[in-house]
Amino acid sequence: MTERLPEIQLLDPLVANQIAAGEVVERPASVVKELVENSLDAGATHVRISLSEGGRARIEVSDNGQGLNESSARLAFARHATSKLRTADDLLHMRTFGFRGEALASILAVSRVTLTSRRPEDAVGIRLRGDGTTALSSQPVGCPVGTSIVVEDLFFNVPARLKFLRTPATELGHILRFLDALALGRPDLHLTLYHGDRKVLDYPADPDLAKRASAVLGEDIARDLYPIEYEGEYRVLGRLSEPSSHHAGPGQLTLLVNNRHVQDRTISHAIIHAYGTLLPRGRYPVGVLSLQCPPEALDVNVHPAKSEVRFVSSQSVHHAVVAAIEPMLAQVPWVRQGLQPEIDALGPSQTLADVDVSSSSRAASSAAGGTSRSSGSRGNSPVSTGGWLGPRGGGAAPSLGSSRPASTSPALAPQTLDFDSISGSTVSGPSVAGPFSGLRYVGQVGKCFLVCEAADSLVIIDQHAAHERVLFEQFVAGTQPGALRTQALLIPMTVALAPEELAVLLEQSELLGHLGFDLEASGPRMVRVRSQPAILTRDLAQEVRALAASLLQGGRGQATQERLERVAATLACHAAVRAGDAMNPEAVQGLLLAMDHVDLAAYCPHGRPAVMRSRWEDLGKWFART
Repeated sequence: MTERLPEIQLLDPLVANQIAAGEVVERPASVVKELVENSLDAGATHVRISLSEGGRARIEVSDNGQGLNESSARLAFARHATSKLRTADDLLHMRTFGFRGEALASILAVSRVTLTSRRPEDAVGIRLRGDGTTALSSQPVGCPVGTSIVVEDLFFNVPARLKFLRTPATELGHILRFLDALALGRPDLHLTLYHGDRKVLDYPADPDLAKRASAVLGEDIARDLYPIEYEGEYRVLGRLSEPSSHHAGPGQLTLLVNNRHVQDRTISHAIIHAYGTLLPRGRYPVGVLSLQCPPEALDVNVHPAKSEVRFVSSQSVHHAVVAAIEPMLAQVPWVRQGLQPEIDALGPSQTLADVDVSSSSRAASSAAGGTSRSSGSRGNSPVSTGGWLGPRGGGAAPSLGSSRPASTSPALAPQTLDFDSISGSTVSGPSVAGPFSGLRYVGQVGKCFLVCEAADSLVIIDQHAAHERVLFEQFVAGTQPGALRTQALLIPMTVALAPEELAVLLEQSELLGHLGFDLEASGPRMVRVRSQPAILTRDLAQEVRALAASLLQGGRGQATQERLERVAATLACHAAVRAGDAMNPEAVQGLLLAMDHVDLAAYCPHGRPAVMRSRWEDLGKWFART
């Protein structure tokens, strides 16, 4: 017999508020967002935020807005109490950040709250206190005009939610991300943030977007940003990077709609569409794009945290964004100079380690189709691999597995890019030609593919994918003590990152230390690199940003082995020889020798084939010889 369900009844208001808090209050950054937006709606021009333990222990937001009297302050903590709208039609004309009337009630339900406020016309202010219930104590108090709200012990009465909070550094990173976006959307706002006794950021009011972008993003990034402006049905303003300054993921691309920080697929797609082939697949420009439109042209009531919007005409928005970006891309100098870099062939005495391609040329090469992650064919193919090339897999990259012995990746020479340095002494076992080193090298075609001859077939090797697999194995083996050589930097390099990227690098500092990186924080959005793997010879800043993006994309719930493989694959992809790099016969022979001693040499770490083979009889069929 089915158990009879309980009778339907109204939820206790306290339970209802705690449930609602689950939608509105996810972490300290959610509290900061709601309180700061209330300050802006109150007309504040200066907002001060003070945190303890990343906001887990204490959050204080103070402003110079118009303030509240006692009756209004009490009503502000009631659910669905708001001054922003009166009828449902008002939702179509929203010009404020907040409007739901849920934020303060939700925050009060899961924390201890103290509100202090005074209006300009009042002689004294009011102070209200509450701790997880709707009961509020009050007392008159002397205070400046404006409002200050202190939120302490977040989730003290909801321990199930408390365990989902991350480290103070991670929570601070989320708060910084919101404040950075807010600063870019409201350059007229003076914004300061303190963490403990330390001032973390201070953005004085400055209507010049270029100066505000320099303050928020850093001068090294801001100087590569170019202005965009479009005036039509929608107004589009902002500053975006040149194609060579692209970033893995949208972590350093801020999107604003009517000064509200949002995540929007229509705008993101329009930006990628405008850049077209100038950006490698999966990469995003850096900067800020602000879309201004009539309030009735969008719906802001589609997400409890107001982080998403819905446009009445997505097609018109897409057109406006593309129209704003395309003129900038057509006028900046790198497009007129051409995209294909000039790379001289290596001389007879040079090795692959001598290849030197500037970062701008490298980015241009990627934009022109030379990216290491170009979409190759998988599965069916006119050529096939033989058994000696390793197992074939057309799907995801093969997993190394924790049971694989470390000895399967030999201790290659420190400068792996210099294949001439790989000798038989570095590889255990008899000095005999292996399946790859035994091939007869014929030549390089397209500065991308190595053509070799076996006894019974033609073998074609993708030089980047093959080298990527070799480096991947070396990085994985490098987690064994002393297996990977590191190189201390004479002058430590500082790299600008998004706050969440800095947080994930610091969280994974032990793993990155095994791989040869010595990193430390150098401010809320900067990391200082003191050493790197000796194997890396390209742009170190680009490598660090790629590492951070890779760790974020993988998620923090990954097992250690999965994180290791993800990071190793990222490093290998960026350090490997690229399409467009010339290789002399000595370097090719070194690569073939290294491939003999690597697991799954026929596939790159991302599952893309590195080696293809066609038997002589198959070639004969092409020319009607059989």
